[in-house]
Amino acid sequence: MFPQVSKLAGVHAESEMPGELRWEVGYFGKPKWRPELRTDGKDRKLPAQLQDEKSLQDEKGRLDNPEADAVAHTPPDPLWPSGICSVIVHQIVNLELENIQGTRGSRKGREYEPAKPYGEATDEESKNLPTSYCTILYNDVLVYRTRAKAISSKPIFNAGTERFMRDWRSGIVTVTVRDQRYREHDPILGVVPLKLTDILQTSSQVTRWYPLDGGIGFGRIRISLLFRSIETRLPPNMLGWDVGTFEFLSERILGLGYSHLTKLKLRTGGSTGVIPRTDCRKLEEGDGIYWDLARKDGKYNVRLPVKHRYRSPVVFEFHTAGHRGAVAYAQIWLQHLTDDEETPIDIPIWTTKNSNRLTQNYITEQNCHEVSGLEDLKEVGRLQFRARFKPGTDESHRAFVTDNDSRETFETWEACLAEGVRDRTVPKEVPDRVQELHNESLTSGRDVLKAASEEEKKLWLTKSGTDWSGAFGQDPRAYMDNKGRKIAEPGADRPPHDPFNPSSDEDHENDSDDSSSDLGITDATNAPSKKRSSMDTTRSGMTGYSSMDGSPASRRESNKLNKDTEKRKHRGLMQWKPARNASFAKDQAKYGINKIKRRFSGSLGGREPGVETEVGS
Repeated sequence: MFPQVSKLAGVHAESEMPGELRWEVGYFGKPKWRPELRTDGKDRKLPAQLQDEKSLQDEKGRLDNPEADAVAHTPPDPLWPSGICSVIVHQIVNLELENIQGTRGSRKGREYEPAKPYGEATDEESKNLPTSYCTILYNDVLVYRTRAKAISSKPIFNAGTERFMRDWRSGIVTVTVRDQRYREHDPILGVVPLKLTDILQTSSQVTRWYPLDGGIGFGRIRISLLFRSIETRLPPNMLGWDVGTFEFLSERILGLGYSHLTKLKLRTGGSTGVIPRTDCRKLEEGDGIYWDLARKDGKYNVRLPVKHRYRSPVVFEFHTAGHRGAVAYAQIWLQHLTDDEETPIDIPIWTTKNSNRLTQNYITEQNCHEVSGLEDLKEVGRLQFRARFKPGTDESHRAFVTDNDSRETFETWEACLAEGVRDRTVPKEVPDRVQELHNESLTSGRDVLKAASEEEKKLWLTKSGTDWSGAFGQDPRAYMDNKGRKIAEPGADRPPHDPFNPSSDEDHENDSDDSSSDLGITDATNAPSKKRSSMDTTRSGMTGYSSMDGSPASRRESNKLNKDTEKRKHRGLMQWKPARNASFAKDQAKYGINKIKRRFSGSLGGREPGVETEVGS
């Protein structure tokens, strides 16, 4: 990668504007296929006597060259998780609408209801057939929409798109089929979620038929999926999703060195939140304040939905009584967080007169004194808590649906969840078969490892195949304490900690410390500085991850999901067209008002490209 710095210019010739744009550019080719990962193409989930059945195997098509043959028999490489994912929707067959009302026409004068037709739909044209089109979502981001095919049970699309996917081990592509209607929301005919680790277990390209489920229609859809890696390894924090939720995992938010009782406003890309002043308390030690998030059974737990994670910070605004605006600010950029990983946050609380310059630019502790216009920036305290970024859509995104695209995205996730084909969490995993081939490929050709014991092999091999901890000797941290001081002589004394994984011993050491011990792990790589350390275990508790358990809040969410499913499938009141027209008019009015508000009040979102179609964006 080649770093670049571009100065911002004005609209007039040779004019300059304050600020600069820092960016990087690079070229990455496609890695060669590893022969050790080649498979026979058989599905291991089938019984042994059915694995050779041609009708149960994926169509390989014509393999004209070695490259095509390698694509059809080699799964994606775990060593190269990033790449280009291509999706093509070919056609749908036997597409039909579900008979919602059951009875057709008046039953007056009829003694019985005639039998309903059964089996797959065979009529190619009928007034009861849908006008279908497909949408494609990459990791819960709506990126593509096909053209609508009018009143057909066998629509042919042969359209698709390709996008860069940061990590195929957690990637999910969702294809949604909808019915285009006039003056009502386009209902879902069916959804097809494609989890790459479930689909690409024996090859990097798959073409299959999938059933449509989760909507008001039936049918089968033919989809092709292809993933090709590129020769780049992104850091762990850059392998995440762009859509997710920022969650607090601590029961308290500490404001050390800050003594004013304040209301805390939070905002990020796509959502806002407020922690009222009534939940703000003074610390017993008298060196700061805290906000109690566990008050009233977690009623005030703040979860911020995020639409654009890699370009958004979480901004904390401190509002005190007697002041119209915020008196202090703090911010954490979400690009520094790793998906589904608890992270101790310790950020400064700043005061400045130029608040827009602070919150609208990438300002951190490292570069805050280099930015012009922030000469009066002053640190007045530290904000400490524990948080994580949970990838994927969840129930909290419902409250921040602002347009039809976000509504369709949330409806698609809700349909997948209701049908049981998607979980609330997005795990990052490698298929067992691919992992087994990957481990064998790392040991093949190494005569020393072939004769080594299993314990020694573990020092060389991990799930990623890149952690060689202990392979070149013992870790120096095994001879140090948690302050980074040497407590034993290497080579002469026995190491006090595990010589190959000393951090695991230090975890137990910190647990047995007194109340001044940190929540984080302190070792030679992050020796303590003069600044205040992370939250104390006695001052802030921990809360578990959010899940659908038996709590009242979870039951309410479950009931809401059931009601939305009834509405989405046109049951109950929504089976009548006037009710659907009224719901459409209400939502369109709300989206129009939000659009006008953003135009007059200003928005930092800026202009964004529309959803890609067959004729452009």
